[in-house]
Amino acid sequence: MTTQELLEKVKIQKIGKTPVVVIPLGTWRDIENRLEDSEMQSSKLFRKKITRARAEKKLYSSAQVKKLLKI
Repeated sequence: MTTQELLEKVKIQKIGKTPVVVIPLGTWRDIENRLEDSEMQSSKLFRKKITRARAEKKLYSSAQVKKLLKI
């Protein structure tokens, strides 16, 4: 869904003098995901961590993952 399509779903109402935006929950979650993606892409530290993780060739068994996550 494009940003324009998301904006078309926005309904502005007023509570007293304060404008309020009402959008479907699914649309809000899509917006949240896009904001998170944008924040991640703009973070130099985060990009460095991703690069290091991708370069690491360490593999974990399912038992090791369960132990690390305490499942």
